[in-house]
Amino acid sequence: MASNERVFCGYLCSADVERLFPGRVARIARGELTYAERGRILERVGEIDRHWRGGDFNGIEYFHFRFPEQGATLAAFLLRERLHRLVPGSLQAPTPEEVEADWRRMAAQRDDILAWARNAKALSEIVQTYRFERRQGAFSSTAHQAAAKMVKQIDPSVDDAMNYAGVCIEWAEREFREWFWRCAPNHQVL
Repeated sequence: MASNERVFCGYLCSADVERLFPGRVARIARGELTYAERGRILERVGEIDRHWRGGDFNGIEYFHFRFPEQGATLAAFLLRERLHRLVPGSLQAPTPEEVEADWRRMAAQRDDILAWARNAKALSEIVQTYRFERRQGAFSSTAHQAAAKMVKQIDPSVDDAMNYAGVCIEWAEREFREWFWRCAPNHQVL
C-alpha cells in the first residue's frame, strides 16, 4: 500500500485529524437537506476520498480529507450544487454569494461573541461546563446544551445561547487543544 493510500481506522483526536486530514471543508448546516441531497453529498465525498473524516458542531458540518485539493473539490461541489443551508429548519438553497456573505457575517459575529465572553469573564465558565459534562460521559450535544444554559445564566438577554456557547467551545478547543481534551473519564481521549 502506498503511503498516500494509508488508512487510519478507529478513533483519532482532533489534532490527529487535522494533521492526517488537512483538507478541511465546512458546510453551513443550519437548515435541512432532503435525503437525496444528503445522498449526493455522501456519494461525492466517497468519490473524492473513501477514507474521509467528518463531524458537525454548532451548525457547521466538517469534512476532512487527506489532501487539500480534495477539500477544494468538495467545497466547489457544495457551492455549485447549492448544498449549504443558512436558515434554521429551512430547505432553501442559497446562492454562492449568500453563502459567502454568511461566512463573513459569522466571522464578525464570532469576534463579537468572544469579546462578550471575555468582557463578562464567562469564557472559562462556559467551556468548563462543557468539559465537565463530557467528563461525566455526556454526548457533545448534551454538553453543548449545558454550556448554553450557562450562557443564559450569565446573560439572560442572549438570544442564541447555543451559538454563543459553541463559539466559546470551538475557540477553547482550537487554542488549548491538549488541555481541552483532558476532561474525559479515566484519562480516555474523547
